[in-house]
Amino acid sequence: MKYFYTILFFLFLPFFAFASDYKLEKVISNLNKPWGMSFIDDDNILVTQKSGNILKINLNTKSILKLEHNLAVTDPHWQAGMLDILYSDGYIYVSYTEDRGGEKTSTSIAKGELVDNKIINFNNIFQSEPPVENQLHWGSRLVIKDKLLYASVGERALGSVAQDPSNHIGKIIRIKTDGSSPEDNPFVNNPSWLPEVYQIGLRNPQGMALNSNDGGVYITNHGPKGGDFFGKVVAGSNYGWMDVAWGGVDYDGSIIGDGSAWKEGLLKPIYRWIPSIAVSNLIFYKGNQFPELKNNIVLTSLKAKKLIKLDFIDGKASNETVLIKGMGRFRDVEQNEIGQIFVIIDDDESGIWELKYN
Repeated sequence: MKYFYTILFFLFLPFFAFASDYKLEKVISNLNKPWGMSFIDDDNILVTQKSGNILKINLNTKSILKLEHNLAVTDPHWQAGMLDILYSDGYIYVSYTEDRGGEKTSTSIAKGELVDNKIINFNNIFQSEPPVENQLHWGSRLVIKDKLLYASVGERALGSVAQDPSNHIGKIIRIKTDGSSPEDNPFVNNPSWLPEVYQIGLRNPQGMALNSNDGGVYITNHGPKGGDFFGKVVAGSNYGWMDVAWGGVDYDGSIIGDGSAWKEGLLKPIYRWIPSIAVSNLIFYKGNQFPELKNNIVLTSLKAKKLIKLDFIDGKASNETVLIKGMGRFRDVEQNEIGQIFVIIDDDESGIWELKYN
């Protein structure tokens, strides 16, 4: 009988995996500060680099093809450069820091077609307004839900402007894939709101994902010194920056607002990190290769250098588990249709790694 239970234990071991049961296996080398990834199919993936490059990479043959484009990406320094990428139905969408002239820049979104390993008809469909001069807090992630494009825009270190709906700064925007505004955006008929604005009060939202189980769009957001959070995108709602700091303080230790982590009328984050981990992109895992991760969250951390699992049940996140730590600043995590999980690290000598069992 004891042999029977031993067999059962090993048969179902993957369902009870611990952090030490995972490793990362490098599949692609020679990348320089990659920022975003998006699968074309199970083997081919698009990757952005902060330098402005858009790469098409085959994970089996290891071929790396640089795709030419005509976008005016600002010089890649610190947080600026080419940001997220999303492939959908033959089209490529990218967010990037656009040179708007006179040292002013914006978080912008362009759309083009991928034809014969070339990007054609690549044009802006969105520019965050107004353009500003500093090089901080761009956001920016992209998600398509029901043929509508959701994008996160950072508040460019301008603080309370995130509360002003007459600009795009510190907001979630929601547009059609041609750049026009949906008729059902929450304040499309209010002249004091820009029609693309869907949610306000964010600081630097660097992660966004669609949960196919409940149809919700979810984000991660950088707090200041403490107060990173995971939360939901809700039409017309306000996360409160910088009237509140979600439990964080300014970098000099001073209080932000009146020190409240939340106030009546604001949307509450679902999960917070104090101290901050510089939370970046996330996925809701839907594959079968890691049964213990299914329907839960896998997210990346820059500062803490961790790949993390959060249980996600009935709209609540709990039981934080570190899957991988210490390898570098995890920038993005993506999954293909067969359930493989891949990550990139924000480093000069980087690559693509696949999550595996030890």
